[in-house]
Amino acid sequence: MAETKATRLKSDRPSKTAEMVAAVRALHTRRASPPLIRDEMALSMCGPFWRAVVTNRALNYVMLKFVLRKVVAIVPVIYTRARFGEDCLEAAVRDGLRQFVIIGAGYDTTAMRRRDLAERLTVFELDHPATQTLKFRRMADAGIAKPDNVRYVASDLTEESVFNALERSGFDARIPAMFSWFGVTYYLERDTVRGTLASIADNCAPGSSILFDYLASLDSVAPEFRALHQDCGDFVARRGEPWLSDFDPPALADFLTPIGFEVVENIEPGQVSDRYPADHQGLIYPPLMGLCRARLPET
Repeated sequence: MAETKATRLKSDRPSKTAEMVAAVRALHTRRASPPLIRDEMALSMCGPFWRAVVTNRALNYVMLKFVLRKVVAIVPVIYTRARFGEDCLEAAVRDGLRQFVIIGAGYDTTAMRRRDLAERLTVFELDHPATQTLKFRRMADAGIAKPDNVRYVASDLTEESVFNALERSGFDARIPAMFSWFGVTYYLERDTVRGTLASIADNCAPGSSILFDYLASLDSVAPEFRALHQDCGDFVARRGEPWLSDFDPPALADFLTPIGFEVVENIEPGQVSDRYPADHQGLIYPPLMGLCRARLPET
């Protein structure tokens, strides 16, 4: 497909969905008791509109009950995957992890919040230059200094591989790393997902691992949730960031194994609420997206 002027302009803009993710984390932190993950810095990552939605009860009621009524049920995916990722990271650091890579970091605040990990962990945040630049501006406005242990890597991963981007940033491919890839895979073509995983598998040290969430294929979703699947897909497509790939959850290992990964944990969409049974404002985890932790063999 030929690139149009509109396509180029969209590719130069900060991610809209990344900002909505920050707003969800901020609202969850303020409203849930206790929250699955406490992100006090998420509000600083929001622009004026989403900041108003989060801080004004009347406005967030209108947004959730009316404007976003068809898609609001997917909201728990955002803070649940964040909790899963932080649980995995903490365990890995206890086991000696020294490098953590966030692919498509958006307005992630892990490195800002977890200063306790700074001496033991180097964090690499990869994202599109437009989103990363806006993140820096919002950090500065909030008086949040860039953590000394973070390497920010501006990259369009549709144009270059993860490893090529990391080569420019001081990443040490000789020691294991953990990669975090939440909220990204379903916005990429399956070949791009495979290429990203292959870049990691072919170039990183044995024992390296990756965390990611994935969209369940429509035919694998229970009939009562298929309308939500379609409504959410339509919602992000209208904002210029359509879903492009999905997976049959039980067959995920068949996709990962030929690339070189072994599945350590595949929490299929219908199983996530058993692990994290939080009920926030009447919302339960919708069985549309699974959580996976995979790794390269030690030898």
